[in-house]
Amino acid sequence: AQAHSTLIVLLAFVICSNVGAQEFGAVIAQPTMLEEVADNSDCIAESSRVGLIEFDTSYTSKMLDFQNRQGDKEVMLLKRAAQQQIGMAFTFGTQFRASGLFAATNTADKFPYQGRFPTDFSGESASDLRLLQANQNITVDVSPMVHGYFETLFSDVFTFSAPKQGSFQVRQAYVVFGDLSRSPFYAHIGKKNVSFGDMGTLSPFTQAMPWHYFAPLAEGAGVGFDNGWFNATVTALSGSRGIRVVDSEKSGSINNFAANLQCTLPVGICSQLRFGGGYLLGTIYNADVPEHTDPGIVGPNNGAWDVNAALDLGELHFAGEFAKTANPWPATDFAVTAYSAEAAVDNVLFGRPGRASVSWSEGIQGEEGTQFEFNRQLVLGYRHEAFNNATFTFEYVRSTGFAPLMNIQTASDISVEQDSFVFGAVITL
Repeated sequence: AQAHSTLIVLLAFVICSNVGAQEFGAVIAQPTMLEEVADNSDCIAESSRVGLIEFDTSYTSKMLDFQNRQGDKEVMLLKRAAQQQIGMAFTFGTQFRASGLFAATNTADKFPYQGRFPTDFSGESASDLRLLQANQNITVDVSPMVHGYFETLFSDVFTFSAPKQGSFQVRQAYVVFGDLSRSPFYAHIGKKNVSFGDMGTLSPFTQAMPWHYFAPLAEGAGVGFDNGWFNATVTALSGSRGIRVVDSEKSGSINNFAANLQCTLPVGICSQLRFGGGYLLGTIYNADVPEHTDPGIVGPNNGAWDVNAALDLGELHFAGEFAKTANPWPATDFAVTAYSAEAAVDNVLFGRPGRASVSWSEGIQGEEGTQFEFNRQLVLGYRHEAFNNATFTFEYVRSTGFAPLMNIQTASDISVEQDSFVFGAVITL
């Protein structure tokens, strides 16, 4: 894992250090045909300000995007502040993710679709209509150098041990120090999505397997460097259990860390190549007991490494990601791997931007033929941006293998197949 990380860092630094910022900015500044369609619409204004209070739909949409750029939202915050020369201001935003799911499984009571918990449904068919998530955020620009970010989450899902209708939590809260118009260096402290890998997807509503297996959120502090085409971060994390994949042996000390880098290179008009990689020291794949909610169940650190790439060629998009633990997971005696391969094409439907996509992803955590060998997912999707602040989605999802990461040795069934039709609506204000 260390050899892979060192090679990735050296390669990215050598390539990116030879790319001119002005050339890059001139290339990616060219609007695509779809962007022109969106800009010429008569939808609501994307940004408005009264005194110190501001609403910015475009910015909010990026910051609350549950699908993409999970680990570097603080860079979006800093770039916006630098470009708009924002002094003191309060920017408010909210996003609603409504969902409809209709599914059938070939095995009673086993539904492997990753967008819901395995225990949500029973029988051989399922139908579900709900406001899946509602996020609210506040960005506080204290000065050009000091910024605060606060994000809450209402999630209308059941919990494993204490079923209840919905939960409300502070999802992220952190402070960022930096002014990218003066220096490419910045720092942050607080609770946020950890900069590790990409964890994104080209699908319109459903996450790919790397996110389900390796997306991290935790308390900590980090430093970063961003010059417009090269981003590198190192984050120190507080010990014990974070959210999803983050875990280390002891609480009350800083004993976990993550490192990540991303490079973006122009390859033509409206085209670019992005690639990167990262390393996370402590993950949940470190104990004999397969679970990810009890901080008392720990083991020796089992790190994970990640490589990812994306290519945008005008209206064509390609992306892939590969993440793997450094050592076998004691619960399955096998290294945990997740990867994705995706493609998409932009188009215009009824005068508004749209995107058709296909995604294949897989999580592997067992020997070939074991009941917990894999979780596989095929997503055929379409996204239609009916308004600047409203997107409607449709997906057909084929899920095979049933290997829940809790009780994986006893509940898994490799023969399970689920077919799902997922409808979504994302409203941003």
